[in-house]
Amino acid sequence: MKKYKLKQDAIAINKKVWMGIDAHKETLHITIVDYEEVLFQTTVPHGRSHVEALIKRLPHCEIVAVYESGPTGYRLLHWLKELGCRAFITPVSKVPESKGGKRIKTDRRDSQELAEFARADLLDEVFDLGEEHYFQRELTRTRQQLVDKRSKTCNQIKSKLLYHGVEVPKDLKQNWSNKYLDWLASGPSGDAHLDLALELLVEIHRELTAKIKRLTNEIEELAKTEKFSDDVEIITSTPQIGVLTAMIFLLELGDISRFERAEEFSSFLGLIPGEWSSGERTRKGSRVRWGNKRVRSALVEAAWRVKGKDPKLNKIYERIKYRRGSGRAIVAVARRLALALRAMLREREKYAYPGTKPEHENAQKR
Repeated sequence: MKKYKLKQDAIAINKKVWMGIDAHKETLHITIVDYEEVLFQTTVPHGRSHVEALIKRLPHCEIVAVYESGPTGYRLLHWLKELGCRAFITPVSKVPESKGGKRIKTDRRDSQELAEFARADLLDEVFDLGEEHYFQRELTRTRQQLVDKRSKTCNQIKSKLLYHGVEVPKDLKQNWSNKYLDWLASGPSGDAHLDLALELLVEIHRELTAKIKRLTNEIEELAKTEKFSDDVEIITSTPQIGVLTAMIFLLELGDISRFERAEEFSSFLGLIPGEWSSGERTRKGSRVRWGNKRVRSALVEAAWRVKGKDPKLNKIYERIKYRRGSGRAIVAVARRLALALRAMLREREKYAYPGTKPEHENAQKR
């Protein structure tokens, strides 16, 4: 392979090339290939100027650039697009297995295989929602992170009470009300050290609650904007689904019309069963291990509530629960709910309660 001096010689002129990038926080490991061979490999600092310098060494070339989804996010994608590349991100879970298996793995090899897989059209694409949308999505994601931290704080408090045998008064329920939190902060154990620990944990709980409320208010205001208001109204017409669940759905998925088939949508959410086939034998198991877990979790949580209001969904739940258990039954209900929401948004219709028209029982086929 011919060696080039960085920023001097052209790597290729007036041809189609594929650029595989193994992206890290500080560096980018890059391989460029054409239809026949590897043209160039290099490692550069993770910065726009270095990417731009490399692109300039491909004058009049049609460049297809790809890197794996990961902690570096979408900034590199936007740089590449602004520099004229046909760039995309591919999900890690969908990248074909390495030629050398798990025993041979280097950054340079990874970038080369990405370029070659892109050339062979073997890579799926992560849909680019746009920079503004990614910023807005941080509201729901950060809120969930704070909710998780608050749950961890609650567990720490309960663990200390149990470990040290501190009994909660019968007239108080562990519902994390202000009354209960006041009792925790009042020195319930009689030991100064333990009471201080509980008091500080209560402060953390209250601080997190205030931050969660602030983010919730911001999300609700965003839901009223022109970009989201109509879609939120359609989704929240579903019984027991509120603005927060609707915004998680919209901020994580973006334009729902990009999912042309119901199976494609279910797969994206990870709400399809896995399948193992051998010869004439086919076995279906638990759901696949990919998909948007944030939307999936929100849908499963909503499914528990919605099935209590919709006899048709409840009937599906009971039928599958009898054969496969409650876990798989509620996932099946979540899938039906997801397909109904997709149909509602595509057709601009509100939720159809049993006995009303139109019904979304055929949403799975659309």
